[in-house]
Amino acid sequence: MSTRPAPAITTTVHGDVGVLTYEPLDPAAIEASVRSTKAGAVVSFVGYTRDEFQGKRVTHLDYECYIPLALKTLHQVLLEARQLPSPAPTSSACFGHSHAPHSSSSSTIDLISITAHHLLGPSPPLTPSIVISVASPHRKEAFVACEWVLEEVKKRVQVWKREWYADGTKFEGRDGEGVEGFGGRAREEKEGSSKWKENFPPSAREIQEE
Repeated sequence: MSTRPAPAITTTVHGDVGVLTYEPLDPAAIEASVRSTKAGAVVSFVGYTRDEFQGKRVTHLDYECYIPLALKTLHQVLLEARQLPSPAPTSSACFGHSHAPHSSSSSTIDLISITAHHLLGPSPPLTPSIVISVASPHRKEAFVACEWVLEEVKKRVQVWKREWYADGTKFEGRDGEGVEGFGGRAREEKEGSSKWKENFPPSAREIQEE
């Protein structure tokens, strides 16, 4: 009987946690791990394997990575999330009552806890493959940080995938890539003719290549 490798875990000085694991992800448990009596907001993102890409039926994905390097990069992403600038406060109205925007004396974002989990190994359709949860006293900070961590994980953490199709073909590449080009749009790479599909906007890759 095969035994899955133990989860690889990194914890920052702030207590934020990154996990690379072959064990199934439990989004509810992951979100619960960041809850706090000090948190007025918890925002989570769950990415699922879908069964179709650009006309091809996907049977499953396989994720793999060089764990020491990927875990180090994930650790750095979590550290950098704490240095994000505090988003501008907004006002809101609910049932006719105005609410004053909150104020912060800090120039950096106000966060309580962050956790980022990425699945390794097989990932059939409907399987959670990535879960990001962020707790903050305020909802805007939680939304901003959750999206930022997700995009940085997709851009920088060294996770690779094999995407298997019903016609017997497969694609191998970095997580976020695919068979038909950048972001679903064909794009020639500078160093050759390989094509990329990534889960972030073209501007992000252009900045990365400067």
